Amino acid sequence: MKSRNLRVQILTILQKNLNFVSGAKLAEKLNVSRVTIWKHIKKLKEKGYPIEITKKGYKLLMNKDIIFEDKLKELPYKVYYFQEVTSTMDIAREKAENEEKALILAETQTSGKGRLARMWYSPPGGIWMSLIIKPDLNLKESYILTYIASISTALAIKDITGLKVKLKWPNDVVYEEKKLAGILLEIRAEVDKIQYAIIGIGINVNNKISNLETQAISLKEIFKKDISRTDIIINLVKYFDKFIKKNSNEILKSWKEMSCTLGREVKILTTQEIIKGIAFDLSEDGALMIKDKFGNVHKIYSGDCIHLRKIEK
Repeated sequence: MKSRNLRVQILTILQKNLNFVSGAKLAEKLNVSRVTIWKHIKKLKEKGYPIEITKKGYKLLMNKDIIFEDKLKELPYKVYYFQEVTSTMDIAREKAENEEKALILAETQTSGKGRLARMWYSPPGGIWMSLIIKPDLNLKESYILTYIASISTALAIKDITGLKVKLKWPNDVVYEEKKLAGILLEIRAEVDKIQYAIIGIGINVNNKISNLETQAISLKEIFKKDISRTDIIINLVKYFDKFIKKNSNEILKSWKEMSCTLGREVKILTTQEIIKGIAFDLSEDGALMIKDKFGNVHKIYSGDCIHLRKIEK
C-alpha cells in the first residue's frame, strides 16, 4: 500500500470516530504493523493535522473537516498545502516561473484578496486555493479562464452537495443571490503570448461568514453539517482540466446555461461609467451584452454587476 494512500485511510478512520482509536485497531483494519501506523501518525502531525496521542490511541481533535493532502496527489498538479499564508496568490507568483501546473492551498489567508484588491475574509474551513497553469492561449483569449473556473467551481459544488448553484457575472458562484465563491485571475504575458496564468478561487464551505459579509453564505450554513473540501477541490480541478480543452463557444454556452445574470435588469459599475439595462447575452469575445432603456447595446468587459430585479415574463 502506498504511503500517501495509507495516510488518507488513517485520517478517514480517525475522522469517523469521536473517540480514540488504538494503534492495534488501526493496524488490524489496514493490515499493517503498529510501528507503521505510528510512523504515519507522526508524519501526519508534522504536516499539521491535529491528532492527539495518548495510551488509549489516536484521536483527530474536533473531528473537523480536513483537507487530505495525500489524496490530492492523484491530480496532475504539484500540490502545496499550507496552514497559513498571506495569500495563495502570493505563493503562486513565487512558484509560477518554475512550475508547469501547481495547486496552492491554505487553511487560512491573512491578506486574501478578491477583485479590485478587495479584502477576502479567509478563516479556517473554507477552500482558499490558486491554480498555476501555462495555457496555450494568447492574451485576448485569456478572458475564458475566468468562465472556466466559474463553471468548474459550480459543477464541483453541485456534484458533491446536489446544490443547484448559479453563476453571476463576472466571477461569482451564488446560491439564492448569496455569494458562495469568487474567482480571481492574474496573467503574465510577453508580447501576445501568455507565460502563465494564476486562477485564485475562494469557496465558503465550512467557514464562518463575517458579519460584514451580509451577501455571502457557506455550504455549512445551508446544510447544517461539514462538507468535504477535499472532494470539492478534486472535482473542481478535474472539471477545469476538462473545460480548458473545449472551444470558447462551448464554454460560453455552458456558462450561459448556469447564469443568473442574463435576462435580468442590472447596473454595471465600471471605472468610467454606470450602465443600467438588460443583460441579454455574452459576446463571442466574452463581454456582457447590455441593452439600455434607449435601445443602445453596450459591451462590458469588466466591472461590478448589481442585479436590480427579475424581468417580468
